[in-house]
Parts: sequence; structure tokens; C-alpha cells
Amino acid sequence: MTFHPTNNPFFWQQTADACFADGRYEKAAEAYLRLCEMTPGDAAAWAGRGKSLLNLERFLDAADAFERALVISPDDAETINLLGKAYQAIGDAERAALCFVRAAELDGKKEQGL
Repeated sequence: MTFHPTNNPFFWQQTADACFADGRYEKAAEAYLRLCEMTPGDAAAWAGRGKSLLNLERFLDAADAFERALVISPDDAETINLLGKAYQAIGDAERAALCFVRAAELDGKKEQGL
């Protein structure tokens, strides 16, 4: 197998992060998807895809990406909070509230050093 940048997860991580930072959310979402396909156990990649989709107002897709990230890293308060925002945007106030409460609980534990 020869080296090609598109076969390298680091390439897709750098591309996705750069596109996101530049506000090119569609390209970022595509790059994060490629990264997720190559490293499906990478919670940060799924969360990055979710953030990109949230900025594109593709709230259902964002929620799906955040849920996948949380399967891998269930106690990530930031991702839980972002999932709550996605739920809120699609009008699911009950799920949004549950996410916000859980994220606050996790943040409180982190502040207490638990």
C-alpha cells in the first residue's frame, strides 16, 4: 500500500478542523465524515461532524452525530450540551432539557474534581 494523504486520518482531521475554523461548515462536515469512516471509534470526529452540521442547521443529522459520539464517550459534557441544542432546535424540549441537566451535572463533578 502506498501512502496517499486521503488514506491518512490525520489529513482528514487537519482538513476538517481547518474548514471548521474558516467557517466552511459543509466542507468540514464532509471531511469529518471521511474521518469517521476511517476511525469510527473517534468520539471527537463524530462530535466535530455534529458541530459542523449544527452550524449548517441540519439539526437531525447533528443530533445523530452527537449521539454516535456519546456512544463512544458517554460522559462528554460539551457533546451532551450540543446534543441538547440540536434537540432544542428540532423542537424536542424534553430531550433537550435532559441533556442540559446531564451536562450541568457532569460539569459540576468536573469542577469538584470528582
